[in-house]
Amino acid sequence: MRITKTLALTILSSVLATGSLLPGAAQAGRGGSPQAIQSAIAADSVDAIQAELERAEYLVCAACTDMVVPLVDHPSYRVRQAAAWWLARRGASRQVYLSMLNRLSQPDSALARNAADVLGEFRAASAIPALSAALSNPIFSGEARGAVAHALGQIGRPEVATPLTQALADSDPLVKVASLQALRDVEGFHDGMVAAPLVKDADASVRAEAATTIGMMHTRAAASALVQALASDPDVAVRKKAAWSLGSIGAPVSVAGPALQTAATGDPNPFVRSLAQVAISRLTQ
Repeated sequence: MRITKTLALTILSSVLATGSLLPGAAQAGRGGSPQAIQSAIAADSVDAIQAELERAEYLVCAACTDMVVPLVDHPSYRVRQAAAWWLARRGASRQVYLSMLNRLSQPDSALARNAADVLGEFRAASAIPALSAALSNPIFSGEARGAVAHALGQIGRPEVATPLTQALADSDPLVKVASLQALRDVEGFHDGMVAAPLVKDADASVRAEAATTIGMMHTRAAASALVQALASDPDVAVRKKAAWSLGSIGAPVSVAGPALQTAATGDPNPFVRSLAQVAISRLTQ
């Protein structure tokens, strides 16, 4: 590959700034300092904050905790996640944990969203009851409850399957999408049939996520729902997910063969056609 002058200068700047040939790459757990954390926060650079906290994984610095705690309310999810990850490794983690739990009993959706992001990163099973209650609390916005669903998925214990499955009946698409994604991370949960009704949801993002969930959980019993989506859904992303999932579950030829053949030759989208062709080769008798 020919290296242009601009690219060469970019690489050189990255090496001088980070000591790495990869721009922005942190040397995880090494090279952190209070001054570097403070500078990254002052610059309000998402990449810099994340990198410096990663470098400071093992840094002994009581004063740094005071700098990092406010980051749990940063506008960027990446910063909130990095701050929670860093705080979870500190002696102050118990205090932060209790503070986040308390937020879930207050009516502020932004604070609840941020608390869910932190609690998910802490991965404490003891937070499941509070998060489950928040997931079904209509006082919180869809964004906040979606963050709660995500946190339950990060914890991933079998007992979170019940509140997440119940949340699939929520009226907000953000909650349904997040709950479907979270269910895929729950230990021992493989009942993709819970997603089958959502393949007909009014929201295309929900339909696509439902089709993906069926495929990832290898739920052959839901093949007919995927066939219908492949044949008639107006959204390209949904048809793509349906075609992929039919191959992933190894749907019976008698159920999925005709629809996949039609999609492989007649769908207006080339990616749907390609995925349908691949799926045909994975069908079962």
